[in-house]
Amino acid sequence: MSKVKAKRQSVSLDMTAMCDVAFLLLTFFMLTAKFKPEEAVTITPPSSISEKKLPAGEGYLTISVGPDGGIFLGTEDKTAKDAMLERMANRMGITVTPEMQKNYNASELVGYPAGAMRQVLGMKPSDVKAQGLLKGIPLDTANNELFLWVSYAKIANPALKVAIKGDANSNYKVFNSIVSTLQDQNINVFQLITSPEGKPK
Repeated sequence: MSKVKAKRQSVSLDMTAMCDVAFLLLTFFMLTAKFKPEEAVTITPPSSISEKKLPAGEGYLTISVGPDGGIFLGTEDKTAKDAMLERMANRMGITVTPEMQKNYNASELVGYPAGAMRQVLGMKPSDVKAQGLLKGIPLDTANNELFLWVSYAKIANPALKVAIKGDANSNYKVFNSIVSTLQDQNINVFQLITSPEGKPK
């Protein structure tokens, strides 16, 4: 007598819950993602074989040098950033309005003469860039405003480290002036930001 074979049934897997989870995660990441803001100045640093990465975070004050030698200053440290604005505005006799504070906070870099501060802070950062007002912080013997900006940041947070990011086509004399300005404030240790390059074989 032959055996009766049991009928095979295909296994079904309900993917509804998995799809819900996937879409929830996708929605979460889309809503919480922070887009990288457009750079105020495009800088292409020189390459080096150093493999040491600059730690990300609020512990750095970055001095950037554009291709034309313009000097820009930026930091993610909110205390230092606010202190720089407050002290420089007081020096220039400018009353900072909430709208000016908002524009300043939205700006990635400081890169204009202090005399243009009222005009620049009265505009959105995108409009400032479009009108070509980011000409750099003055750095010369008669008017060294970089010294003031750096000193105000260091007063607010003495633990801030300094990093210099320069374009490969910048004039070395600008770097020399920046280093001299830092040394005038007893800042003798700083990082140079470069583009990574493979080690020679």
